Amino acid sequence: MNEQVKAIRVAWCSSLDLPQPINITLNFQWIQIDISTFFEQDFDIIILDIRAFENLEQAQYTYTNVNLPIVFLVDTIEQESAILCWLEPGDETCKINAIDQQISLRLQRSLWHNQQKHLFNLDKLTGIANFRKFNDYAIQLLTSSEDVEPISLIYLDIDGFKFINDRYGHIVGDQILQEIGQILQKYSLGAGIVARTGGDKFAICMGGNIEQGKAFAEFLRTQIETHEFKLNAISSIRITASLGVVAISGYASVEQLWQEINQCIYAAKQKGRNQVVTSEEFEAIVDASGQDKLITDFEHRIRVTAERMISEMVLKASRLANKYRLEAEHDGLTEVFNRRYLDRLLAREIEKSHKYQQRLTILLLDLDNFGEVNRTYGFPTGDQALKTAAKIFTTHIRAGDWVTRYGGEEFCIVMSNTDLNTGYQIAERIRLALSEEFVTAYNGQQFCLTTSIGVVELMTETNLVSFLQRASDKVREAKKKGRNQTCL
Repeated sequence: MNEQVKAIRVAWCSSLDLPQPINITLNFQWIQIDISTFFEQDFDIIILDIRAFENLEQAQYTYTNVNLPIVFLVDTIEQESAILCWLEPGDETCKINAIDQQISLRLQRSLWHNQQKHLFNLDKLTGIANFRKFNDYAIQLLTSSEDVEPISLIYLDIDGFKFINDRYGHIVGDQILQEIGQILQKYSLGAGIVARTGGDKFAICMGGNIEQGKAFAEFLRTQIETHEFKLNAISSIRITASLGVVAISGYASVEQLWQEINQCIYAAKQKGRNQVVTSEEFEAIVDASGQDKLITDFEHRIRVTAERMISEMVLKASRLANKYRLEAEHDGLTEVFNRRYLDRLLAREIEKSHKYQQRLTILLLDLDNFGEVNRTYGFPTGDQALKTAAKIFTTHIRAGDWVTRYGGEEFCIVMSNTDLNTGYQIAERIRLALSEEFVTAYNGQQFCLTTSIGVVELMTETNLVSFLQRASDKVREAKKKGRNQTCL
């Protein structure tokens, strides 16, 4: 087919029906696919529906990992404004309610700009060569009829990169990819090409035979292993990479070259990651297993994939367990600790105080006339008042103190290594701060809260019931004195 009339393959990643554009001047071939599969196919341009992503961060991450022209379908001005903050020149947005009128023009503009940009064939995120440039370079080497010096292809795959993204976020992941690109550029001076071929994978073509290629790959592996990747000003992480090395000559096609190099990568990961495996070493692994190369590679892929899935399941299980633990220990409304946690914490603090001869003081706080708040303003305003009170309590205690919701409008603050007088001073600070805080009702009216506080220090009690009873007695005493009082 003539290049001028060749169909432009458009990946339509949206649940919307394929468009019926007007004013078409180019030959577009529309292909509706799931957003998770467009990496596996060959397209000229991609249309992404912003509603297919859970959040804008996920959309940005996908965007930075696609080396093709992109048009985002947006529903609101707010979505479009957020995307334009990081959208590169040459990529476009299109309003969903104007697809048929705009999409053809948006595609043409994006294709034209990216044709200019791809004259340089640079990866958006790292600034080094992209997959298209590397693929063209490899094809040129494989099809050249000239006698050339031996060239080794070194392929690098970051170990556990999805785990890094899941744990630290895609922004940190992008920073790591940028640093990897800088490391490879720094140490690969004289290389034919250094490229990011997609996601967490990089490729380098270096002059030299396969033994020299492996030596250089081992050097790169060490540089990455010992490099500190900064998370912020005070903390950093270390990562590793698995590398494969093949001699770039002797392959019938670039597809065969990619197959061989991926076999080496999976073999390196199967050996424990942070390894370098050459095509010759992979052949030795195959010979030792007495199996076909494809079978051996398939086993490696299955095992690596299974390990990755197990790691992801463990991470998700850990997060769920932590989430459920936090939910079990915290009050759903005020977000301070709940009564169940108080009973467990206070019993432990009483035991520790007797064992180590340490002082222990608690404050029991009961909001004054809280029933009147609910009757006057309604329960939603009452809930807001409880959250306001909890916020005051948590902001006016010390780092080692604990705020818990005892029940209803009652709260308890546990203060270890604290005597009665210090507890009284803190209680007064909290009482005054609360009385000066305005709560805005749902009808716009404002009112203030007060609280009656009982302060007691641990004496001879060996259980929390008698300890809390003394605090409750002090609260009742404060109520009898007129409320908005602290009694000890």
